[in-house]
Amino acid sequence: MVGSGRLIGMILIGLAVAIIAVTAIWISFTLGPGEGQLRGGGAALTLGCAVLLALLVAGFGVWFFIQGRTETAQFAEVEQEKRILNIVATQGTVQISSLALETNMPLDKVKAAIYDLVGKGLFTGYVDWKAGKLVSSDAAAINQAVVTGKCPNCGAPQVVAGKGVIRCEYCGAEFFLPKAS
Repeated sequence: MVGSGRLIGMILIGLAVAIIAVTAIWISFTLGPGEGQLRGGGAALTLGCAVLLALLVAGFGVWFFIQGRTETAQFAEVEQEKRILNIVATQGTVQISSLALETNMPLDKVKAAIYDLVGKGLFTGYVDWKAGKLVSSDAAAINQAVVTGKCPNCGAPQVVAGKGVIRCEYCGAEFFLPKAS
């Protein structure tokens, strides 16, 4: 379950508060001068041990709570990238501005998500930054472009732009090549 760390953290923090409360109530009922009753030193030691235990439990609770929030944020990012992939796979060619509107993300976040998807090897296709469009192509079409040296977008010559990336000299489209299997 996504974000379950938050729930576990809240439970542990509540348990820490309960430990202190139960200990304080128990000390108040057993404090006194009679036989079998707690005296000042015993009460202080009992309360100190309870506080130490409660701090330990609360510390784990805070850690779980923070981990749950981080996990939830990471899951949301993965869901946005998955949505981008699904939109591009469905439509084939997508205006980047439309993609930003559909995913409710700023353009710079969409661009970062595209590069992240390419880095993970999940997207092959090309981006025409000048025209502002993202084009999903199958590996055969991209490989054909590599063989011919012509841009599938405009037909101009291509140059190697980096590891796994070729760029059209004319239109500026970047082609992300699939990893060799």
